[in-house]
Amino acid sequence: MNLIETSFGVDPTPRRADGEYMAHAKITTPAVDGQGVQIIMSGDLAGFDEREDAIVFARTWAREWIDTYVQKATLQKQ
Repeated sequence: MNLIETSFGVDPTPRRADGEYMAHAKITTPAVDGQGVQIIMSGDLAGFDEREDAIVFARTWAREWIDTYVQKATLQKQ
């Protein structure tokens, strides 16, 4: 992870539904080049029996999303 990626905010707090923890992530992008921040909501990613498993899954998903977002932004600037 580089400095750009560390400026993203990630909230992996799961929600409780039907007896399980639903993993989802809220990602806040940094304000760059005069643009405001963006808030990205993943939607439900997967259900887990353990809260911590849902958090780990959401964080991993968010990290992969951020990596892809940064790569696309880097390619567009080239």
